[in-house]
Amino acid sequence: MNMLDKIKKMLRLGSIPDEVSQLYQGAKNEREALILLKEARRRDESRRKRALDDLEVLGTMEEELLEEGRQEMTESRRLILARRIKEIRWKIQELNNRIENIYGKRLKIYNEHIASLETVLELSSEEIPDKKTMEEAAIRARTMVEDLEKTRELAEGISTTFEGAQPDAEEREILKELEARADLALEETAPEIEKEKPAPEKKTQNRPDEEPPEIIYEE
Repeated sequence: MNMLDKIKKMLRLGSIPDEVSQLYQGAKNEREALILLKEARRRDESRRKRALDDLEVLGTMEEELLEEGRQEMTESRRLILARRIKEIRWKIQELNNRIENIYGKRLKIYNEHIASLETVLELSSEEIPDKKTMEEAAIRARTMVEDLEKTRELAEGISTTFEGAQPDAEEREILKELEARADLALEETAPEIEKEKPAPEKKTQNRPDEEPPEIIYEE
C-alpha cells in the first residue's frame, strides 16, 4: 500500500485534493507527510503575506497615477497614465484572485490535513523520528514543495509595453475617470475663485423726471 492510500485509510477519506495528494505520494511515512504539509503551508502563508503587501503598494501607485492624471492636461500623457493604471488594476485583480483562489484555498486544505494527521499521530504508537531524520525530511520537503510550486506559480511583474495608438474600452473608461476627477477638482475650487472676484458695480438706470400730480381746485 502506497502512502497516499495509507493516508486515505488513516483519515477515512474517499478522495484527497490534488493540493496534498502529490505531497503524500512523495512522503516515506506519516511523519514526513506532516512535515511536507507544514512546509507547504509555511510557503503559502509567506506568499500570501507578500501578495497582500504588493496589493498595498499597487493601491498607492494607482492613487498617485489617478492624481497625476487629474492634473495632467495633455491627452497623450493622460493616455499613457490610463494604460499604466489599467495594468496596475489587472495586477491587483490577479493578486486578489491568487490570494482567494490559490493561497486561501490551499491553506484551508493544508490546515485541515495537518490537524487530522496530528490527531491521528498523537493517538498512534508510532515512534517520533530522531532530530537528524526530521531535518533530512524537512530538506526533502522544502525541495519537493519548491518543485511543485514551479508548475503553479503565476507570472509576476507589470508589463511596460503599450500596444496600439488608440485606447481600448477599458482605457477609455479610465480616461473618463480622470476627466471626472479633474472636473470635480474644478468644481471644488470654483467657489474660492468666485470669492476672489470683485463684486460687479451696480448700474443705476436714468429714470425720467416725474411730473408732479395735477392739483384740481374745487369751485
